Amino acid sequence: METPIINLTDLEAENVYEPSEDSFLLIDALEIDLEQLKHRQPAICLEIGTGSGVVISALAMALKKHCLSYFLGIDINPQACKVTKKTSAINNVNVEVVQMDLLNSIQAKHIFDVIIFNPPYVVTESLEVFDDKLISKAWAGGNKGRQVMDRLFPWIPALLSENGLFYLVVIKDNEPHNIINIFRELNMTGTIIAERKIRGEHLFVLRFQKKEEMQMQ
Repeated sequence: METPIINLTDLEAENVYEPSEDSFLLIDALEIDLEQLKHRQPAICLEIGTGSGVVISALAMALKKHCLSYFLGIDINPQACKVTKKTSAINNVNVEVVQMDLLNSIQAKHIFDVIIFNPPYVVTESLEVFDDKLISKAWAGGNKGRQVMDRLFPWIPALLSENGLFYLVVIKDNEPHNIINIFRELNMTGTIIAERKIRGEHLFVLRFQKKEEMQMQ
């Protein structure tokens, strides 16, 4: 997979999460699954918390010659929404972008074939999750770094299509095996598909799918 061109102004870089090791590991994980994704022919792909748009744009670039997919990005930060739209345009792909907090404005069921989430996972004081600075919402994860992502988990089975895939970035402090167990209770199977140790962090990418599909394979 190609890494998209990103062109942030100084002002945008102050307010929007720039691509970092977690972003690139997530792109690498999607590349691991690229042939599987091409075979699945996903109709609708969603990224929650797009930031600069580097990940959803990379996926759109990789799939555009192989399937007619619709790409949707959401972010609570209006400036991130604008930058994601700019990134997709620079890289000649079309990503629709909507400003919202997680998935609280999406009512449709079982429509997303791919859901991607690089959440705010850094362990912080709980109050930092509610900081007025929008850039803080890109990384401040509160208790165990899980306050934001834990809110999202129960929604995933209802929004993911029957053969859909959910990709999640976490760090060791988030207790990835505990997260896998949480999804097991939601009738989904999870596995670690990529990991990387960098200075101060041990990153993982988890992939989840519904158990019914696993039983059919």
